[in-house]
Amino acid sequence: MITTQSLTGTCAFRLMPVDPLADGPSSALVTRVGEQGFTLHYTWVHPADGEQRGVLLVGGVGEDGVVEASLLDTWHQQPGLMQLTGTRDGSRVDLSAPYMEEWAWEVSVELGDDVSMTMRNVVPESALAMLPPDSPPMSAGPYDAMVAVWR
Repeated sequence: MITTQSLTGTCAFRLMPVDPLADGPSSALVTRVGEQGFTLHYTWVHPADGEQRGVLLVGGVGEDGVVEASLLDTWHQQPGLMQLTGTRDGSRVDLSAPYMEEWAWEVSVELGDDVSMTMRNVVPESALAMLPPDSPPMSAGPYDAMVAVWR
């Protein structure tokens, strides 16, 4: 069974955890594939770089209880696909993938009448030592880099 939802809403973005989230218009197209799989095609607006596009392909829960996914986004992840793994709890999928050795990317999607996606960048402790001395205080761990809600 394949069903599709076309949605509009907002997507807020920030590069650094000390930056405010900048809201912009956004759209999404969710196509459900089978009982658990889906694609999420989305647009969002970067405050300086303009309109961006992305797609998240999510499979169902495997025999090992793991969900696999692939992400391609014109600003966050290109030209190759980022491979993510995670879990599913009802209509919520939580995914993650490492990058640049110690960093990580987390993506959570909630499917329903409204659809939401939160992308978190996970800052490693080692990155804090590289901050300029006059930088605002920052801590290691995840922060919301992108928060989208579509209706």
